[in-house]
Parts: sequence; structure tokens; C-alpha cells
Amino acid sequence: MMPDISNLSVDELRRLTAEAEALIESKKDQAVEDAYNQILDIAKAAGLTLEQFIEYGAQKRKKTTRKAVEPRYRNTKNTAETWTGRGKKPRWLVAEIEKGAKLEDFLI
Repeated sequence: MMPDISNLSVDELRRLTAEAEALIESKKDQAVEDAYNQILDIAKAAGLTLEQFIEYGAQKRKKTTRKAVEPRYRNTKNTAETWTGRGKKPRWLVAEIEKGAKLEDFLI
């Protein structure tokens, strides 16, 4: 149950607010400290230092990056314009298809 603070003076409410804010910061700091210690324990259980653990995560993220996809379609009027076949069709291709061309006409 929450204490009734409606009868406190303005100064008392300000002091209560300051104490509450300090307590909130202290609890946040403790939560971060606890999480850090858990991470250290996990790394240690895996036989790694924290630095090795972080490096492992960085290397793993690098491996999951997408590779460039080769284009499958080329604009016959401007060979610099290509499309991989993924995502939205480029304007040049949409315009040609609207004129009656077929998607297969632009295969590389």
C-alpha cells in the first residue's frame, strides 16, 4: 500500500522526489551491475574472457551479413541499369513492361 503523501508540504514533496529519483538511479545502476556480472559468469562458463566473448559476437554478426546479389535483368536501352529480381521493379522495367515487353526479354 502506498503511503498517503497528500498532507506533505511542498518542501517535503521536493525532498521525497529527490530521494525517489536517487533511489531510481541506484536501482538502475544495480540492475546494470547485475547484468554485467551475469554476462561475466556466462563468458567464464564458456571458457572465455569478456573480451573474447564480445569478439565472438562481433565475428558472428559479420558472418550473417548479406552477400551482394548478381543482377538478373538488364535494360536493353541503357545497359548500366540492372535489377537483381528482388524488391520492387525499377521504373525503367515497369515502363517497358507497360509498353508490352516481357520480363524475360531483359534476362541477362
